[in-house]
Amino acid sequence: MSKRSASKANAQDLAAEIIRRVRASSALGALPYVVHVSDPPTAEERLQLAACRLMAQPIVIVPGKCLTIAEWVQQFCQSQ
Repeated sequence: MSKRSASKANAQDLAAEIIRRVRASSALGALPYVVHVSDPPTAEERLQLAACRLMAQPIVIVPGKCLTIAEWVQQFCQSQ
C-alpha cells in the first residue's frame, strides 16, 4: 500500500472513529442539531463539531446550552 493510500485510509478510519464516539456519547445515538460551544471549546464539543462536519450535517451553534432551537429562541430572542 502506498503512503498516499495509507494516509487516506487512516483519515477515513479517524473520521469513522470520531462519528462513532460522538454517537456513543449521545443518549439517542444521533448527532445533535443544536450545539453549545464553550470558550474555548471542550474536547467533546470539538468532537461533535468534527463529526457534524464529516457527515455534512447542518447544526446551530448557540451561545447558551439548549436542547432545541425552539428552546434557544424562547430563551434568547426578543418577541416582537
